[in-house]
Amino acid sequence: MSPALPSLILFARAPVLGTVKTRLAARLTEPGALALYRAFLDDASRAYGGSPVWTPVLAADPDPEDPALASLFPPPWRREAQGPGDLGQRLHAAFAREFLRGAPAAVAVGSDHPALSRAFLVEMLARLSRDAPASAIPADDGGYCAIAFSAAAPFREALRDVPWSTDSVLEITRERLAAEGVRLSLLPPAYDVDRPEDVDRLRRDLARRDPEEPDFPRATARALAELP
Repeated sequence: MSPALPSLILFARAPVLGTVKTRLAARLTEPGALALYRAFLDDASRAYGGSPVWTPVLAADPDPEDPALASLFPPPWRREAQGPGDLGQRLHAAFAREFLRGAPAAVAVGSDHPALSRAFLVEMLARLSRDAPASAIPADDGGYCAIAFSAAAPFREALRDVPWSTDSVLEITRERLAAEGVRLSLLPPAYDVDRPEDVDRLRRDLARRDPEEPDFPRATARALAELP
């Protein structure tokens, strides 16, 4: 029997008008913000769903059987509900579920990072098997765009009572792990697309990239081109 693969867990909300990318709506309108977010999901499904390195899992809010999510994330994606609680509780539940299923490691990534290269997530998992039980891609706002743990890592402690949506998220997570004797291996930082100014940054970023790259976010580039 072949060994179980690590899991890639994509955290995403159902693409419903007026409930996603609300801070972008003032600039893009609610339909524009929805179209852009749906493009993020389309690109994530394609970029992360076909990798032989991991099992792709959608952690959906609120319903994994939402018709739009079911259409965007067909097999090999496995769709699961995020469950209740703050982000730390939902992350903990997702990691615990994957480890109970036999995954030796798992990486959780948000759906707000359309320019994030798949290669960085592959490197996160490689570091878990090479030199650290935990790894992360820092975000510019003091949090992280992705975090990964081996099954033996103290992920419960790392995610407990973190002041989410503050600029101290990454530092507190690192301190919690250090208190357990675990080093958090950090990759180069990335960025969320949450605020109107992030849209301009995303445009500049994609303009510098090769559209022929396997994980180039083509749906996002099309959506940006169609926005006012």
